[in-house]
Amino acid sequence: MEKTEKTGYEWSLEANIRLLNLSEYDTYEGEYFIGKLTASEFYERLSKCKVKPNSQPRKTDNFLEYRMYGLVNYQLCGTIHAGIQFGHAVVDYGRSVRGVKELETIYNKWADIDKTVIILNGGTTNNNPERLGTLNKHLNNLNDNGIVVQSFHEPDLNNALTAICFLVDERVWNRELYLDFKPETLPWSNKKPSEKALSHLEEKNKKNYAHWEEKIGNKRNVFLRDFLPKFRLA
Repeated sequence: MEKTEKTGYEWSLEANIRLLNLSEYDTYEGEYFIGKLTASEFYERLSKCKVKPNSQPRKTDNFLEYRMYGLVNYQLCGTIHAGIQFGHAVVDYGRSVRGVKELETIYNKWADIDKTVIILNGGTTNNNPERLGTLNKHLNNLNDNGIVVQSFHEPDLNNALTAICFLVDERVWNRELYLDFKPETLPWSNKKPSEKALSHLEEKNKKNYAHWEEKIGNKRNVFLRDFLPKFRLA
């Protein structure tokens, strides 16, 4: 009978344990996410590691799954031109991150392995400040929230903004694994909780929220988790 083999990350996910220092598992970080081994082999390695029980294991940036999201002008939606304009933006994105080590590594990982693209209806395009298009507003919103984004302006359409693209990691779109934050509440009672109890609960929720925010990647990912569900496919 064949023994089941999984990656160290998969075994950790199954056991709900988080390794605190991956270098204790192996000198090569990728071994934990790529190398497959049996359960007994995994736990033998684990005996040399510091772990946190009842805690979801985490992926490092280089081993998260990424998707390239795009917003395109609504007039292009449902046509081949939506994909073409989005493709222009993706090519320019790849060029723009050359030499920026972390961004280039992640882009190449997406291009070589993940490959998935999601193209969404971004609405109208208009660069007139008094009648700014929704696609233009979305671009400003993404920039204001620190998202690395690439825009494309079509020369044959009077340089109108037609597409924007940006990489999104799994902590944003995989809500089954990365759950939404749920603040704790006080047990039901027919008496109003004391100010002390309310204050304690507020502080606890603040602390838990900060921990959740760090777990799913930072404020940028919090923004994207709220931003992306508003859109429909192009």
